[in-house]
Amino acid sequence: MRKKRKAIALPLVLVIVLVGGALVAAAFCITENYYSSAKQAVTNTRLYNAAASGVEGGKGWIYKNIKSGRVPRWKDKNGDGMLSEADRPNSDAKIYEALIARVGTGDTFPVKGKWTTSTEDGISLDIVVYDSAYEPHPDLTDDYEKGFPPRIRPQLEEGSYVVRPSYAVAGRGGGSTGEGAPGTDIGVYLIRCTATYKDRSSTAEQAVAMRF
Repeated sequence: MRKKRKAIALPLVLVIVLVGGALVAAAFCITENYYSSAKQAVTNTRLYNAAASGVEGGKGWIYKNIKSGRVPRWKDKNGDGMLSEADRPNSDAKIYEALIARVGTGDTFPVKGKWTTSTEDGISLDIVVYDSAYEPHPDLTDDYEKGFPPRIRPQLEEGSYVVRPSYAVAGRGGGSTGEGAPGTDIGVYLIRCTATYKDRSSTAEQAVAMRF
């Protein structure tokens, strides 16, 4: 008489299904993470390239105005030739917004070097052109303010023009002023562009010097 053997087919199938399901889930998770990482890298590259194109647009704005005889400059409200609290624009919280380059006649300075545009694929570009040839007032002695454009003065060295940054407290004021140095026929600007798409953004900036 044969002994009855316990059925093992069903438990074996269940084990195989569970193991197979775990492997599929792991593969799906790895694939999803890889896809997300690749998509993020592509988005970052797109944003950086868009921001770089915005910087080029800022260069074009400067060149076009200089060629037309309108040199972009920051507006010195009190006329003392130095950037101070008195120059803070009424509508801006940050004093360095006074350094936004402007073109125009008289005291109006109607056109600011600040604008927003977008690319064909929907990336928003916020472009701003700062005039970096400024003198900081001694009252600018507080802590470093993020985003404050460095002061850059053109100087003549060994027969060629160079751009020389000068800093005071944590990035502004103090340092060598470059007063009396040649190079007053050169404009020095900082172009900053922030590219934004949905909840992601990338900022590119570049300092440029252009002869009048």
